[in-house]
Amino acid sequence: MTPGEVLVITAITGVLAVVTVGYRHATAERNGALVDAVGPSAVVSRDRLRWLDARFGRTTPGRRLAALLAGAGYPTWSPSGVVLAVGAVTVVGSVGAVPLLGRVGGVVVGLALVASAARWLDRRREQRIERIIAQLPEIARLLANATQAGLGLPRALGLAAQEIQEPASSELAQVCAELGVGHGVDGALAHLRERLPSREIAVLSQTLVVQNRAGGALVKALTTISGTLDERRQLRREIKTATVGATFSGYAVIVLALAAVVMVNVLSPGALDAMIGTPLGQLALGVSGALFAVGYVMVRRLSKVAL
Repeated sequence: MTPGEVLVITAITGVLAVVTVGYRHATAERNGALVDAVGPSAVVSRDRLRWLDARFGRTTPGRRLAALLAGAGYPTWSPSGVVLAVGAVTVVGSVGAVPLLGRVGGVVVGLALVASAARWLDRRREQRIERIIAQLPEIARLLANATQAGLGLPRALGLAAQEIQEPASSELAQVCAELGVGHGVDGALAHLRERLPSREIAVLSQTLVVQNRAGGALVKALTTISGTLDERRQLRREIKTATVGATFSGYAVIVLALAAVVMVNVLSPGALDAMIGTPLGQLALGVSGALFAVGYVMVRRLSKVAL
């Protein structure tokens, strides 16, 4: 079997592993009873995963990953299961890439797989936040109408959760569920901001918190926010259209540069391993890696416009 065939098989195996894990976690709640009925081994496996989630959730990375998964629309996914799945795919991909790209290339492939998984989740959350931001003016109007009719803020949030469409509906329902089990308005809305970091969502939630604490003209405030959010949504759309070309060009340069390094090792097998064995080669690889990282960070920074 040639190195190319090994790399292709490894890539297919990694993709299938990610898809399988995603499908299993996405349907976990619906199939929970069936899994419990399979036998003691399945129940023990689920209990161990829950134990890992409980331990991992006490750490800062665990809490951030849980918030990232919830914000991306996968609240039923197990954070520890995701870490284990990405780790397994990374190991398989790195080992499979060694025959074609050498040890250095295998490490680069492993890092690229981890970065790709993190970027995919981050991108999914960004897309979901964009859809919710587009719904914020309607949410503000619904809350204003509900409070004007005499409803309290918790009931107004529940009414908005019923009337608005997804994905905002599930997020508002989560806020209402936290209020129902004893969380305060401040804490429930703080969890919302943690799941969906956005200035627009922060402005709306902070307005609700301040008005809930101190009282005041909530209807007028929500009406004003609704108009402001409409204007910001149009401005964000124009900025995104204006910067999409530069963003794509920046990422294309990075991808082409990495592809050129890979091609060098393909045309001259072992070239990267030979470079890493000399001080000059280590310096060259270190400088090039640092430049790739700086270029990636600069592209992301330049493509983000603060509003």
